[in-house]
Amino acid sequence: MMQRMPRAQAARPALVSALICALFGASVAQAAEPVASCLDTATLDAARTHQFQTMMMTVSLRCKTYGVDVETSFSQMMQVHQAVFSAADKAVHGYIGPAHGFADKRAYDTYATLVANRYGGGATNPMACAALDRAIKSVIADTSGSKLHFVASAMIAKPEMERFACAPAQQGAPASASTAVAMASPQAQPKK
Repeated sequence: MMQRMPRAQAARPALVSALICALFGASVAQAAEPVASCLDTATLDAARTHQFQTMMMTVSLRCKTYGVDVETSFSQMMQVHQAVFSAADKAVHGYIGPAHGFADKRAYDTYATLVANRYGGGATNPMACAALDRAIKSVIADTSGSKLHFVASAMIAKPEMERFACAPAQQGAPASASTAVAMASPQAQPKK
């Protein structure tokens, strides 16, 4: 005999998803949008994973100020999925180089700062931090990496790497790191 789940309990997964999306300024619809990119699939996936790692790190630090320990889960996730995060970091480092029009030796540092700054000042509260901790723990529990890939893709629909690397390419010529940063900065985006 099938038992009915209380309505509040049945709504929890959607609530957690909405909280996580709200925490990072993304909508559920935005997370599900397909992405057209100048990046190949492997680089795009690496950029999402790399940005997800940075997002989790910065948010875990913000949650610490609210007394919610997300850092422990973040550290465990980094250990469990070390190979995936290392490969993503290597791919992103490899892409941001002279072969793709980034001659400035500081291009990677500029990119990494751009990504970290995106999440450094977001809205944080204890309930959202607890939801984030649960999401990280679900990624930890799946050692295959498929949950990590799913969560990173859902939370990072359009990675900053796309604006950083693709905007100059779409204009027909590689750009300097400073030009790419100017193009990727929130002030350069059209108002909706």
